[in-house]
Amino acid sequence: MDYPLVNDSERDGAVSITYSLVSDSTKKSILILNGFMTLMIVFTYTSIFFRHPAHSFSTSTLVLGLLPILFLFFMQWHICRRKEGTVHLSADALEFIDISPLTLLKRSKRDWADVHSIQITYPQSMGKNSFPHFKGQPLSFWSSVRFNNYGPNVTFDFKSGGSATIELPYLTKPQAEELLGAIEKFGDPSRFSSDFVKMQRAIVLDRLDSQSFTQLWSESLSPRYCATTYVPLATNQELQNGRYTVLMELAAGGMSAVYLAKADGVKVILKESVLPPDISEGQQEKARELFEREAKLLLKLSHPQIAKVLDRFVEATRDYLVIEYVPGLTLGQLVKAKGKQKEKDVLKWCRQLLEILAYLHGQEPPLLHRDLTPDNIILRADNSVFLIDFGAANEFVGQATGTMIGKQCYIAPEQLRGKASQASDLYALGGTLHYLLTGDDPEPLSVSNPKEQCSQISQGCSDLVSSLTAYEYSDRPSSAAAVLKFVDTLDTASGIAKSGKK
Repeated sequence: MDYPLVNDSERDGAVSITYSLVSDSTKKSILILNGFMTLMIVFTYTSIFFRHPAHSFSTSTLVLGLLPILFLFFMQWHICRRKEGTVHLSADALEFIDISPLTLLKRSKRDWADVHSIQITYPQSMGKNSFPHFKGQPLSFWSSVRFNNYGPNVTFDFKSGGSATIELPYLTKPQAEELLGAIEKFGDPSRFSSDFVKMQRAIVLDRLDSQSFTQLWSESLSPRYCATTYVPLATNQELQNGRYTVLMELAAGGMSAVYLAKADGVKVILKESVLPPDISEGQQEKARELFEREAKLLLKLSHPQIAKVLDRFVEATRDYLVIEYVPGLTLGQLVKAKGKQKEKDVLKWCRQLLEILAYLHGQEPPLLHRDLTPDNIILRADNSVFLIDFGAANEFVGQATGTMIGKQCYIAPEQLRGKASQASDLYALGGTLHYLLTGDDPEPLSVSNPKEQCSQISQGCSDLVSSLTAYEYSDRPSSAAAVLKFVDTLDTASGIAKSGKK
């Protein structure tokens, strides 16, 4: 199936998106209905043939039999023929060609200054907070038999009167990304509704699906760090002579930020770290030395379940790590959407994470993750976990400023004192297991005992979490490999997987 491509004007960065005004659902519904009606007609005339064979092949009978079938397929052609609309967005104006002519009051071209609001709207036949099903994506049978639009729309309301609606289900996902990116680039952010911002982030990040989006609608997708006087990069800003283009800010605060960026048409994560200007040259040099050493180690990593660090550079006194972008739902989002997880699944993920930590700690010198939290673990479609977002940049800023960046309830006591070790990653793993089993963050600087919150958790699994989160690092297991052996023993001998709900 061919879809129109998005064409960008190189002259002023304008974007034109041309798309079919007939959804996949409508086309499939009509095809199914036509097939059903054709079978009914064939069945009817077959019955006539067997009852009255002498009159079955008369001219009038054949015409009467073919006319309904021809009419049905004419209607299918008329409805599904190629009807297209185009939206053109530039720095000066928006233009809607063959889109919403009535609601636009016959004024298809509008200035950005005329935009009153940009929001997400829904057809009356469906509930709010639904995630769009884009053109070309697999469609279930029940979804395909509905003739109405089956997803949210982007609606522009104008101060001078009128509105325009872009139906997201009529777009391919790349077209939706281009549309939302152009709106952010040229539009006034004060005109964006909160639901528009959430939808934009969810689509561009690939982090939510149709089920989780509804449940996570009330969850803020805002940055994880507190804002300060530090000013992050602007959207569409370019780095390294245009090699990297910032698509959106994901998190910012303190003296660091995380961005979604594009490099050669591929999404990547940019982690930016800035040293405060008021620290001594010696402190700056020491911090950069540590960051440089860590970055070189990260660049050498090669593991199928660890996001690759692709590049490291300095620009305008800011230090950057370029990390592989991995779409999917984080374990933090999973728990917020569906609650605490089954013990057998948690143990499966625990085993995978221990294998990843054993690989990292087995490097020469040992490499620490430093930020192992549910928000930094992606769950993929095959139920495997993927580790992202190393804490090297956070450690870099922390060394210089004396502050700790990150979620402190997952940080080991010795790491808070600036003495992270392999046992610190195991402590964070224990806190992550507690969160998955109970649905709640662990208490900071405390031994976690998930069975106290959820009695159905097996004693062996709860003991595992408690041992990983022991206050003194010397009381924790000696290595990830040792914990892995213990988990295998529990899984096979103690029947932990059987004790959890199935």
